[in-house]
Amino acid sequence: MKSTPKKIKLSLKSICLLLIVLLFIIFPIPLFSQQVPVSLAVLPFENMNGNPDQDYLKGIIAYILVEDLSGSEALVIVERDIIETVLKEQQLQFTGLIDEAGAIEAGQLLGASFILKGSYVFLGQDIFINISLIDVETGTSRTFSERGYQENTVHALSEKLLKHMTGNNFELQIPSGDRTILALEQQEPGKVELFSYIIDARVFIDEEFVGYTTGNSTVPLVMEVSPGKHTVRVHLVNDFGVLDLPEVTFHDWKEQFNLLPGDNIVLEDRTRHFNDLIYDIKQILRKSIQVDLGSGEQGQIAHSVDFIDREGKEVKLEISLKFEETDTPEHAGSAEVSFSYNDKNYSFEYFVPHGKDIDFSEEIGKIRLDIGLECNSSYKYELDYSIWRTDVWQGMYRD
Repeated sequence: MKSTPKKIKLSLKSICLLLIVLLFIIFPIPLFSQQVPVSLAVLPFENMNGNPDQDYLKGIIAYILVEDLSGSEALVIVERDIIETVLKEQQLQFTGLIDEAGAIEAGQLLGASFILKGSYVFLGQDIFINISLIDVETGTSRTFSERGYQENTVHALSEKLLKHMTGNNFELQIPSGDRTILALEQQEPGKVELFSYIIDARVFIDEEFVGYTTGNSTVPLVMEVSPGKHTVRVHLVNDFGVLDLPEVTFHDWKEQFNLLPGDNIVLEDRTRHFNDLIYDIKQILRKSIQVDLGSGEQGQIAHSVDFIDREGKEVKLEISLKFEETDTPEHAGSAEVSFSYNDKNYSFEYFVPHGKDIDFSEEIGKIRLDIGLECNSSYKYELDYSIWRTDVWQGMYRD
């Protein structure tokens, strides 16, 4: 007699548990969604020069480094007081010269995954920083180094260390990090050579008067300046300086510079008379050609120009001039001017008398068109035509 297979009845709860088990098998899920932080003990840096005057760098380098590394949630920094206490109890040297075996032993006592020990050499103008990162479990070490004199030099080391320990990229170097970490008395001053054609203008470094320009564009004023960021300013009288465009404002010429210890930089003073500068931006176009109205041929000239007005808006201009001979007793020829100002069209026509000079102008928007014909003979003329801005004018800096 055949036995009939028994039917297995599964409850809804059993089915749900089975599905959950299958999901764990097919899609394994880590027990912890967050990575367990890596602990790091930073030993004091060693001054390899042995000069006590440079010992202050130990604290500066370590402080910046620890601040950077503490910003990562993947790292836990062992506190300095704990490191000092443990090492003293175990009679281990609390110094950057602790050997690799001692570093591993210290790491085991501190429960640290990594030990960081470093040293630096002061080279007169900058510092060479060397770091050994020791893996306490494997006993292997990795070396990182940077050379410089700024906070960003240490930030660059921190980026390398974080990349190695966490696998992630960090951007720790910032514009304000270009500040020096060297004490002022240990920074070798640099030189600034300022060339200027202005005579006896007053020169200021960080608003402190330092001397006068030589007035010879080939002979500089030489100044000894401490390393770092500075601003140089040149002042003569209120008629001289530089313009800010497009708004056209007037001020002394000044420039920021960053001087490295012992470095030498060259600067050129851009100070000019304001009327000269205004003239340069006021003149949009100027041309001069010969016109022969007795040749029986037409002459035509066309130009496209543009400029940015004081409100920062672009002004587009197109000009076309056509000249031809006429047969009337009164006139040698005619001039036809077609003009486009920001896509709006204008046209003008003028007649040229025999043997006479003529001049005419038209103002449109923020420009003035000037055309002049100077007679050289009955039919030959010198043609001058120009376009000028009317939103700037000579002497406006006094208004």
